[in-house]
Amino acid sequence: MDQTRFDELLGDVAKHFRHPADIVSAEGYTKQQKCKLLQQWDYDLQLLLTASEENMTGGGTNATAANADMVTQIRNAMKELGVERDPDASGPGKIGTPVGKTADGKTPAEK
Repeated sequence: MDQTRFDELLGDVAKHFRHPADIVSAEGYTKQQKCKLLQQWDYDLQLLLTASEENMTGGGTNATAANADMVTQIRNAMKELGVERDPDASGPGKIGTPVGKTADGKTPAEK
C-alpha cells in the first residue's frame, strides 16, 4: 500500500472500515499498518467520547454507547493482532492531557 493511500485511511478510519475486525482481516496491509489504523480509530473515538461528556456532539446517549462499544471492539482487534494498547496514546481528557494524566505527565497517584 502506498503512503498516500495509507495517509488517506488514517485521516478517517471509520469512513473506510465498518468494523475493527475488517482491518484485522484486510489483505494488503502490514501488521504495523493495521495497528496504526486501529490506534488512530481508538484515538478519534476517545475524542468523541470526551466531547459527548461535554454535550458537544449532538449524538445523544445512543451515539455515546455505540462509540464506547466500538472502542471495545477496537481494543479486542488490537489484542487479536498481539498488540497491547498504550495507555499514554489515548485521546485527551477534558483538560487536554491524556486520560489519567495531569499536565506534567503524571497520574494523580504519582503527585
